[in-house]
Amino acid sequence: MMVKRVIANSVSEAMELVKKDMGEDAIILNTRQIKVGGWLGLFAQKKVELVASIEEHPVQVPVSKKQVPIVPPVKLPVRNDRGTQPVIPKIVSFASRRMPDALRAYEALLAEPALQQRAEELYDMMVSTYYKTNDVTQVERVLLDTVEQDIRVTQATARFIMVTGPTGVGKTTTLAKLAAYYRLTKQQTVGLITTDTYRISAIEQLRTYADIIDIPLRVAYDLQEFEQAKADLADCDVILIDTAGRNFLDAGYVEQLKKRHDFSDTDVFLVLSLTSKYRDLEQIQQRFDQVPLAGFIFTKADETTELWSIYGLAMQTRIPVFCLTTGQEVPEDIIWPTSAEISRMIVERGLR
Repeated sequence: MMVKRVIANSVSEAMELVKKDMGEDAIILNTRQIKVGGWLGLFAQKKVELVASIEEHPVQVPVSKKQVPIVPPVKLPVRNDRGTQPVIPKIVSFASRRMPDALRAYEALLAEPALQQRAEELYDMMVSTYYKTNDVTQVERVLLDTVEQDIRVTQATARFIMVTGPTGVGKTTTLAKLAAYYRLTKQQTVGLITTDTYRISAIEQLRTYADIIDIPLRVAYDLQEFEQAKADLADCDVILIDTAGRNFLDAGYVEQLKKRHDFSDTDVFLVLSLTSKYRDLEQIQQRFDQVPLAGFIFTKADETTELWSIYGLAMQTRIPVFCLTTGQEVPEDIIWPTSAEISRMIVERGLR
């Protein structure tokens, strides 16, 4: 197979060059916008890069006298002065590009919705690495390094730690795990405030955890009671705040959240379930764009076969990861992984 790279001012011009050099049976493998020339990124010209291929020695099928001859397909005439449409080479979209046989396990990864913005870049990186090294382990190493560079982690630095997010993602259980961690592992004094007054069960669940861990709990129904609760727990080293879970499609949810809370001296963490569709996770994050988020908490990592949503959101938003939860047990099922550990979890689970 012969592969040719063409740079031109437009896609149509690039196709004309391919047709001239390689014929009308050329297959377009990829097209992209590039910048050429300039100085220090200035005055560069926008160009189109087109990569095409064609079989160098097409197989000829002999036709015997007893066989019905193969009728060649009718080709459109070349453009002329009367405006006849030109012959356009067959185009293969990026989705149909195949990996070398040794890398076929990675093809499913590139189809993940969370990788849509980076799929082509990752494809080129992995294939070029493989052809340079002929080593699959080097391909995985490069992929791990790339994922790690795009993921940041963070720690809580404020006295007040608030968890927020849609209903059903496990905010209350996560708050109990955090309370146990700071109280039992870090040996700090901890207080709890809940503003989730929509569900009696949530208050009772959190009260049960507070009694077991032996920490005070305050319930706040409005901003005034919220401020009073903060004053009551002023002697605590860490104050954890639970918020109400609501349907993230409710446009007024975040506005209600802002009216009921004071975000000063507070690390706000958005809790997201890894079992949710990536498109939903994107919309949830966009809903909370008005809130000063300090990081993500990803829950239910044990209930899904892929973790690429972590990478996709971290890459798009540049919001760091605070922690992950891996089950329902309190306080055991919560971890604070490094960027390297998260990248390895994502890649290794994706290749199972």
